[in-house]
Amino acid sequence: MMAFFDRVLRMLLYYGGINALYMALRKNHLAVVGYHSISDPTHRVGHHADVYQHLSVSVSMFEKQMKFLQDNGYIFLRFSDLRDIREGKRLLPRRAVLVYFDDGYKDNYIHAYPILKRLGIPATVFVVTDCIDQKKLLWDSVIDPARANIFLSWDEIRAMQDVFDIDTHTVSHRKLTALTADEVREEFGVSRKRIEEMTGARVIALSYPKGRFTTDARRIAEEVGFETMLAYGRGFRHSADLRHLEIIPMEHRDSWVAFRVKMGAYYPVIQLLGK
Repeated sequence: MMAFFDRVLRMLLYYGGINALYMALRKNHLAVVGYHSISDPTHRVGHHADVYQHLSVSVSMFEKQMKFLQDNGYIFLRFSDLRDIREGKRLLPRRAVLVYFDDGYKDNYIHAYPILKRLGIPATVFVVTDCIDQKKLLWDSVIDPARANIFLSWDEIRAMQDVFDIDTHTVSHRKLTALTADEVREEFGVSRKRIEEMTGARVIALSYPKGRFTTDARRIAEEVGFETMLAYGRGFRHSADLRHLEIIPMEHRDSWVAFRVKMGAYYPVIQLLGK
């Protein structure tokens, strides 16, 4: 029922002209657009992409989305740019966008990286360090993590750093809501240290596994010095308080209409409806 409601709402917003009107009139805002995998049928077998197909956006759709943002006046930011905006050293652009990826799939390097580099778009990948170190997968599977070839290698991550910032999605991707405060602190601290050792770059942002966190997890994230934390909700950020950010997740089943309304009136209307 909810899926049907969503489809109808998106069609009404788009074809009824509400979405275009909203995008033309709304105030300055930040859209944080999130992905996991960017897939292509030619690489599915070698990288076990069938396992995480539900997390994938196609190469053609991803490139179309990036070009739309670029052609429609969006200013692409890095998480490090948010510090200057918070401190009043620069204004939040009328249409600002951050592009990021969770988990650290190898196809971020194979497919997303060349597109972003060609278009001159910066992005961030939030990696799970145990996955990069081939110690685990994110699902119960008979696949050997050391042979899976699903996640990025550190060499690939370093090669991507002209386009991608590398931040943390914790060590193990465990639900923070099930961990003690000491375990949460370890997930943050150990992953951050590992990334900084392997990339030579400072880790300033955190993406909560599965978008879930507790009051303690939020407090610890602030205490250990993360400047920005995702995912605090769904939608846009309009104020200068850019530490806890709403996100706009892009999914494999999203049509072109769904993308357009997600970038426009969809989340504000959902919030008004109390959904």
